[in-house]
Amino acid sequence: MTAKRVVLLNGPIGAGKTTLGRAAARILGGRFIDGDDYADHSRPWFCSLRRTTDAIVETALRALREAAPVVIVAYPLNRATWFYICRRLHDAGVATGVISLRASYERIIGGPRGRAFTDAERERIRVMLAEGYAERPFSDLIFDTAKVTDSKITKEELLKEDDDL
Repeated sequence: MTAKRVVLLNGPIGAGKTTLGRAAARILGGRFIDGDDYADHSRPWFCSLRRTTDAIVETALRALREAAPVVIVAYPLNRATWFYICRRLHDAGVATGVISLRASYERIIGGPRGRAFTDAERERIRVMLAEGYAERPFSDLIFDTAKVTDSKITKEELLKEDDDL
């Protein structure tokens, strides 16, 4: 039997979590979860964090029970959130991995992302970068999104091992 796995994509707003997560899930035949879809946007993020993380974990476990080979979750992680999610998944027999997406403020704001950011989002991006969301010490891999030049990601590119990521 194939091991159940959840890959957590971490990074600041605009780093490419959703874009990479959707592509990875499509290529690997898995399920994609955008953690922001479970957040209560009427409240500050820290007020609904537990409800959001519980919903992410339950949705991931349901997808794995429904035979998804892998679940890719896009959600910014602090140490407590990472520990909580990984522990709940581990207790359910699910292996986890964390990929942090690194991008500079200039690349996020001015890059070819096709997204306009509000002033509040721009400020939150600055704070998240200063707090280390782009390079968490609990990451299994830190992926520099500035090195991605083509929006077409192949399975071979996604799975290749590269010490320079």
